[in-house]
Amino acid sequence: MKIRMDEDDGFEDAGTGTPLSAIAEAFEELSSNNDLMLKPFCHACSHVSVLFGSLGIAFKFAELEYVSKVRDLTEASEIFGSLNSILDYDVRNDTVRTPGSLSRNLRRVRQGLDLIRALFQNFLST
Repeated sequence: MKIRMDEDDGFEDAGTGTPLSAIAEAFEELSSNNDLMLKPFCHACSHVSVLFGSLGIAFKFAELEYVSKVRDLTEASEIFGSLNSILDYDVRNDTVRTPGSLSRNLRRVRQGLDLIRALFQNFLST
C-alpha cells in the first residue's frame, strides 16, 4: 500500500514548536558557554519535565523529584550566576553531601537528564 502525500504534508517544519525542538534549542544555547550559567541551565532543564510527564505513571515520582530540584535551582539562580558558583559555595560550606543542598539538587537534575537520555537512546535503538 502506497501513501500519497500532498505538498502540505512535508516534514520541513515538523520540529518547530515541539517540546523536543525547545529542549534541543535550549541545550544548544548552553553548549556555547564554557561556564554554564545557572538561569539558562534551569530554563533548559524545565523543558525536560514534559518528557517525564509523557512517560506515564511509572515515572511520576521521578518527574516530581526532577521538577522539585529544578525549581530549587531556579530559585537559587537569583543568587548564584553559574553552576560552578553553586559547587564552590557548597564545597566552601562543607554542604556538598547535605540533603537539600544545591549541589545535591544539581546532581539529581543531572541524573534525571541522564535517565531521559538513556530512555530516548533505547527508544531510538529499538
